[in-house]
Amino acid sequence: MTGRRFVLYVAHGADCFVQEAAYSILSLWRQTEAPLCEVVVVTDRPELFRQLLDDRPSLHLLSLSPAQRDTWRGAQGYIHRIKPLAIQWAAQQMQAQPDDAFLYVDSDTVFSHSPAKVWAQIEAGDVVLNEREGSLGELRRNTRSHRRLFEACQAHRFQVRGREMQVPLSTGLWNSGVLGFQGRWLPVFDETAQLIDQMLPVVQVHTVEQVALSVVLQDRGLRLHECLTDVFHYHVFKEFRDDLALFFARYGALPLAERLQHWPEIDPVRRIQPKLAFNALPKWRRQWRKLWGQRWQPLPYPWS
Repeated sequence: MTGRRFVLYVAHGADCFVQEAAYSILSLWRQTEAPLCEVVVVTDRPELFRQLLDDRPSLHLLSLSPAQRDTWRGAQGYIHRIKPLAIQWAAQQMQAQPDDAFLYVDSDTVFSHSPAKVWAQIEAGDVVLNEREGSLGELRRNTRSHRRLFEACQAHRFQVRGREMQVPLSTGLWNSGVLGFQGRWLPVFDETAQLIDQMLPVVQVHTVEQVALSVVLQDRGLRLHECLTDVFHYHVFKEFRDDLALFFARYGALPLAERLQHWPEIDPVRRIQPKLAFNALPKWRRQWRKLWGQRWQPLPYPWS
């Protein structure tokens, strides 16, 4: 028997993060099967969410207190440690059952297509993640952070799910901006937090959360799938926050149905294209253009 479906968000702090998540929820509500799932948001800004989205029976806003936030950050104050524990807590608040399907997405995402295929993979017992970026060994020369991570995993052994092990260099590193799972896999998140606490003292890179989650999931032997098309993760497009501020200033007071109609006017899938084209240029051309003040230019707004 198929369980319930939940889409999860964790959004706290500045207005821009709440606006990102609210816009992502609007993108979900534009999909034809949106009424078939409930939306759960862990946030310290519930009133702002209500302003941006209105109240719906299927929208659950779970209040995040400063004390809970600080506890989840842990002794080392790592901001991304909040994520796995907040996901687990949100699912528990919804009284998660083993067959329930949960789809967590970062606030800087949009549903560009129906997530029907994603739900099917989750309900088959698989785990869905945003993107496999490469293995620990393959990525070691990409950046200084990857090299430090590679060296730390060569030099140290960690307790993973109750046993000491060296992280295999073949371990895939996955972007966790999308994370779909069944309720039966909730223990993964405690295991991830425990591994984060071991890894941070020896390799302080901001992606430790994603690394720890990747290790735990693969150590369990779970089937992992990429989600690159149905959910678009625009994490390299921080400039989109300016677009969001303008969108909600312009349309935030309109009825929800009208906000949904205006949603495509700043669709990040389209608006990110000039930046992607610029970043695809050879490094020397990008540096030359920056020197002459010829950076990439954002697309005009339809109301300009």
